Amino acid sequence: MNRLSSGAILLLCLISGFLPLITDGFLAAIRPVMSDFQVPLSAAQAAISVVLLGCACAQLFVGALADRYGRRPVLSVAISLFIAASVGMAFAPSLPRLLLFRFLQGASAAAGPILARAIVRDVYNRGDGARVLSIVAMGLTLIPLLVPSLNAFIVAQFSWRATAVVYVVVLSIALVMTRQVLHETLRPEDATPIEFSTVIDAARQALGNRRVLGYILCCVTGYGGLAVWVSASPHLITGWYGRPTLQFGLYWSISILAYLAGGWASVRLLRRTTPDRILAFGGYVVLAAAVALACAYHFAIHTLGAFLLGVSLYNFGWAMLQPNAQSGALAPFHSSAGRVSALLGFLQLTGGALIAQLFGRLHDGTPWAAVVLMSAAALGHVAIRRWLCPLSSVAY
Repeated sequence: MNRLSSGAILLLCLISGFLPLITDGFLAAIRPVMSDFQVPLSAAQAAISVVLLGCACAQLFVGALADRYGRRPVLSVAISLFIAASVGMAFAPSLPRLLLFRFLQGASAAAGPILARAIVRDVYNRGDGARVLSIVAMGLTLIPLLVPSLNAFIVAQFSWRATAVVYVVVLSIALVMTRQVLHETLRPEDATPIEFSTVIDAARQALGNRRVLGYILCCVTGYGGLAVWVSASPHLITGWYGRPTLQFGLYWSISILAYLAGGWASVRLLRRTTPDRILAFGGYVVLAAAVALACAYHFAIHTLGAFLLGVSLYNFGWAMLQPNAQSGALAPFHSSAGRVSALLGFLQLTGGALIAQLFGRLHDGTPWAAVVLMSAAALGHVAIRRWLCPLSSVAY
């Protein structure tokens, strides 16, 4: 793992956190947005869903550009656009204008996780790549751990618009680090022209490979449950459980610490076993979390502690399965790693956006919609992993 400097790995942690920066970091603002623009929950919820949709739509373009022009220049341009969209968000005069800038934030944020995965694939094999992605998963937790608490304070003391200051500061740091510590990892001979046919070919190769398809769908279903929690958290913590906005970040951080622990467990276990076994174990942990949530709701254990326990267990399992599924999906590809990484992200985020919006429509103020949707995601993940990525077959 010495082929990327510690500074470059730190940058990968930061850019991998671009999406939670503007999803998790915007959660405390959702209810104030409802009040400011006088809109219902489903409309305000679109401020989260549209970010995921923007990120998903930009995936394929970012991947193709990165495979042609390199990782470093594409990342620099994306961060610059991200800063501009964040400034625009702060001055949005209406909900439609806010959603437009949120969409642009999501579209520019797409470069972060795509390029982080592609850079790791450029440099490492699957085993080392899974370890690096697990480390990156642990490092990126600093953003969802710290930014929601900070933004909850900013929203309470100033307004939801002031959260743009945090985004601009974090993105400016990322831009400087890109220029200073990241060397280009795409070899000149691996650069491919931007042609629609190459995108289609990469998608056909990935989706036509049964095991790669399984890894991708494992990411889609696992992330679906996480998207539900992200969507539900402000309405359940401050609404159903009645905690004040200033305390939102504190309770949110509990589930993020569980994610950090899951990433650490993945790193440790990769020294002793295969990525596929850790993927399987993480999936069963996610399923156990769904069962715990369903039992707590069925037996009317309507306490925040019980709900956070189930959600934290889900985050722990997701942190274990995510890097191992992602490294498996990218393992057979080299020159097309950016486009396959983009395809993975597109499907994962599109699924997340749909299920997040579904939660907004089903939510009635109680936890039932979150419990049902997270349980469905967990069951889907385990079924897909056992069907398409069985441990008995030969892995990469």
